[in-house]
Amino acid sequence: MGRKRGFFAELQHQSAVAQRDRQRAQAAAVRDQIRAQREAERAYAAAQRAHLAAMRADEKAAAEAAREAKRLHVEAQESKVAAMNANLELSLSEIDNILEATLKVDDYVELERLRKVAEHPPFESQHQRPIPPPAPIEAPPPPVFQEPVAPKGLSALVGKKKHAESVAAARLAFSHQYHQWQTYSASIPMRQLEQLTAHKSAEDERIRRLAADRARYDQECGRRQREVDAANAELDTLIRNYEASTPEAVSEYIGIVFGNSVYPEDFSWSVDYEFDPDVQELRVSLEFPPPGGIPTARQYKYVKATDEITEAVQSQKEQRDRYKSVIENMVLRTLHEVWESDRSGKVESISLAGGVQHIDPATGQDVFTPLIAVAVDRRKFSSIDLTRVTPAETLKYLKAVVSKNPHALVRVDTSAGVRGH
Repeated sequence: MGRKRGFFAELQHQSAVAQRDRQRAQAAAVRDQIRAQREAERAYAAAQRAHLAAMRADEKAAAEAAREAKRLHVEAQESKVAAMNANLELSLSEIDNILEATLKVDDYVELERLRKVAEHPPFESQHQRPIPPPAPIEAPPPPVFQEPVAPKGLSALVGKKKHAESVAAARLAFSHQYHQWQTYSASIPMRQLEQLTAHKSAEDERIRRLAADRARYDQECGRRQREVDAANAELDTLIRNYEASTPEAVSEYIGIVFGNSVYPEDFSWSVDYEFDPDVQELRVSLEFPPPGGIPTARQYKYVKATDEITEAVQSQKEQRDRYKSVIENMVLRTLHEVWESDRSGKVESISLAGGVQHIDPATGQDVFTPLIAVAVDRRKFSSIDLTRVTPAETLKYLKAVVSKNPHALVRVDTSAGVRGH
């Protein structure tokens, strides 16, 4: 039993699950559980350290270390039990408040709010920045001839020839230096051209790679936009068809509502439904968790004498009463969610049958055992204030057929149909 959620129903379901998890994380019981769990881990680590210390110590110190290790072990076990009890308390609280949880929220779904907007990350590329141009090659200043200083005084009389030779050598060296400068200066325009050509080539390659990165980015943006456009087109179709009350659109809307219906974690349930437009009736088949799917522990306790964690089990009456309450609350929650969400009045009546999928102990075959059946119209249900009712009495008022012992999977007869009762 059960059906695969549609696209919009799955989106809403994931959003609702995330919201439930956020709320759960803020609950005091969760904080207690986390605190107890951390304390258990801390105590366990301390116990391990003490045990290792005892193994390494001398006899007297070992006895002391052993006592400390034992004390810390007890502390770790007690912390572990505290965490288990906090988790159990939270789970049972969520199960016992299945109906109350949905009364705190508005189950109406504004379809227009399901419209999506494409979200694109900013464009980034390692090729975005232009390559800085190289520093221009410039000619050095031309060399300047500096004639050797002529000798003076008596030196001028005897060193004239030597000075002339120095001047000649200096002019030759200058000529060579000047020729080098001319040659280098003449090569600068070509070197500048090569420099500019290499820079332009590198910049052209950068621009090409940047364009390739942009093209990939634009393709990814286009793909995201097409997906969003397709989803919004589907939404437009759903809104039009829902306003026209087509059975498929009404069913899809109900699926979105049920997708928002998030039960406690690890709580096994499913729902199937069909809308009959001729009589404006929604036929619902609701699958409950099996009796074994509800926690049976009442409390955990650490027994120091035996170093064991024991479980105090709920009495059979507690287990029967809690399971019966789960079924009653799930049925009323389902009826409430449909009609609170159906502001446009598409559904005038609901026929609901609920039961458990399990293995028949006699045949070993998978069977579905019906445990409750109810049929009710909008007018009658709208007169009920679920914040003030006793669920069992409400189902009596609605003339529901309920199993005499749901916990024992005592079936009800639905052979005549839900309205046959």
